[in-house]
Formats: sequence, structure tokens, C-alpha cells
Amino acid sequence: MNKFYILGDMGSGSKSQKNVSNAMYEHIKETNHKGTFVCGLGDNIYECGCSSNDDVQFEDKFEEPYRNISDDIKFYMCLGNHDYGDIILGGHPIHQINYGIESQKMGKKWYMPSSYYTFKKGNIEFFVIDTNFDEPNYTDDINNQLQYLIQKINESKAKWKVVYGHHTWRSIAGHGNADEKLEGFLDELLKKATFDVYMCGHDHNKQVINTNLHNKDVTLIVCGTGGKVYHDLNNYENLNDSDLIFSSNNLGYGYCEEMKNKLIFIFYNEKNDIEFIHPIDK
Repeated sequence: MNKFYILGDMGSGSKSQKNVSNAMYEHIKETNHKGTFVCGLGDNIYECGCSSNDDVQFEDKFEEPYRNISDDIKFYMCLGNHDYGDIILGGHPIHQINYGIESQKMGKKWYMPSSYYTFKKGNIEFFVIDTNFDEPNYTDDINNQLQYLIQKINESKAKWKVVYGHHTWRSIAGHGNADEKLEGFLDELLKKATFDVYMCGHDHNKQVINTNLHNKDVTLIVCGTGGKVYHDLNNYENLNDSDLIFSSNNLGYGYCEEMKNKLIFIFYNEKNDIEFIHPIDK
């Protein structure tokens, strides 16, 4: 059965990132980690992404903080808004994609073959999306990505279908709900294809939200607590069409185990205390 970790908004290079990394490492040691992997939910390199394929930040904000984790445990990364860089300060997402391609050639951890892609692990297929539609460096055609995902999800024979990107769809925290472009994108995706879970970071807290759109139940997971302490803010009015099941402002990570007919999401703080357990039934 599959088991994987969920980690977003981690690339600060700070003590907070290293504390979460150490907690994850201890958890990995305590479990049978064969075949496990990490779903990286974006904002991999703060504050402005990377300016080249050999930018020292790859070492300082990824390789070094996760050096204790085996290269056999792959980090399937997506792009966050900070990874897109800044018009004035520089940075560009292509460097993270290129780094991911080189990383895999060398048998290392970082995996990102393109700005959006799919991968399958046993009974679960993952659909990794680029949600940065409003970034100046975003040059892909949004509709091309949408049609690609609709086709891939509908072709999938996997028991579980998990979509993840960086930005929130629904959230009680500071960034709040999806903006108009992303809302339209995700709404159309769910209308034309069926998936079980949408995972993201962007807001620096943990949340589990149940929603029903187009008569389809979807579990929303927010887990942006991998490297920066959250500024406390909760806006429950954002969830007028959804139900908040759990939230926490602590640093930490998520972990998921696939059982016979369940996905069980477990949320940990940076001290490896369990904060919440949420099963999804099939």
C-alpha cells in the first residue's frame, strides 16, 4: 500500500525548515519507508526562486535541509508563486525544472520534469498542476494545461486520483480562496473530470476541508507549514460552500497511508505530535 508525505512552503533555509525536516526524518526512520515519497506543494525556494540551474539556493534551501533524507525518497515538486521569481529581483521557474531533470539523472531527490505532469504510484495517480496563472513569467496556455489534465484524469484507471498545486482553492487563512482564474480552472476541471483530493500549500497552515461541487465530493488539503511560521488569521466566511474539518497554525507536515478502501491523512507538528487524523473512504 502507498504512503507518502505532504510538504509545502518549505524553502526558507531557516531553522523552521530544518526542524520540520528533522521531524519528518524521525518519522521516516520509525516506519517502513520503502517506496515512500514526498509531494512538494510549492514555494520551494524563497523569496524569488532561482536565477540559474546551479544557483547556490538549491543547496542551501533544499539539499542541505533534507540531506538526512535518503535520495531514494523522491520529492515530486510543483511550482509556487515564489518560485516564479520577481520582475525586478529576477528568478525564473525554468531553472527549477532543469534542476529537477539533472537531479534525476544523478539519482537525487528533486523531481520536476515540467511545470505540470502526472505520476502513478500503485493505486494512486497524481496530477501535478501549475497554478501560477497571474505571475508575469507564466507563459503556458492555461487552456492547454486544463485540457491535458482533463484527458489524463479521464484516462486514468487508478483507484484514487489526487490533484495538487500550490495555490489554495478554499482556505480560512490569509490568502483565502482561489482567485477568479484559478477558480474557473479548478471548477471546469472538476466538471469535466472526477478526482478525490486537491492538495496545496500557499497558506502557511494545515487545513482539511470537505466540499461538494457539481455533485462531486472532494477533500481539500492545505499543508503549507514546511518552512515558515504562520501569521495567525482565520476567515471562516470563506467556507460558505464547504466544511472545515481541521486547521492548525503549527509548523509540520502531512502523511498519508493508503489502506484497503481508505486514504488516511495524518498531520504532525514539528515535534512529531499527531494533530489530526482524517480518513477518506472509497
